[in-house]
Amino acid sequence: MLVNASAHPLMYGHHRRIEAFSLWVRRGQDPMIDEQHVEQLRTAARAKVVTEARNAKLLDAAFAIISHNSSHQRFGPLGEGPLPIDLRVLRDRFSEVQIEDARRRARALFQDAFQAGEDALAQRFSHPEIVDKLRQRHPGFSDKCYQDTVRQGCFLAR
Repeated sequence: MLVNASAHPLMYGHHRRIEAFSLWVRRGQDPMIDEQHVEQLRTAARAKVVTEARNAKLLDAAFAIISHNSSHQRFGPLGEGPLPIDLRVLRDRFSEVQIEDARRRARALFQDAFQAGEDALAQRFSHPEIVDKLRQRHPGFSDKCYQDTVRQGCFLAR
């Protein structure tokens, strides 16, 4: 695969890497970054998660929102991080007590992501075994939530 060295600042000569990287990450310094487009992408991603959460079971909805908030706050597009989605968007379907319980359980599942990813990358257990362990420790979520937990864990553990 042929790579254009000017496409990414870290591909420049060694003596210019730090200078080029600092210019690249500064908001508004790269003419290739269309901030309006980035904001449109953020808004669309946020709206998609809110829509999915409003149509999902409570635990899956809480997991989707917490997962989105956690990963997009740290790894979202350049610039300022997007505003987190508040679980109160679910108040029209669930009580505050139910939402708080789901928040606690979804965070507990999300906290086990690193270990699940580490187990998968080290091949200590097979993928189905890892998902089964998550399902036993954190019952009630959909298969998609468990799969996302392993996927996110692999990203975090690499």
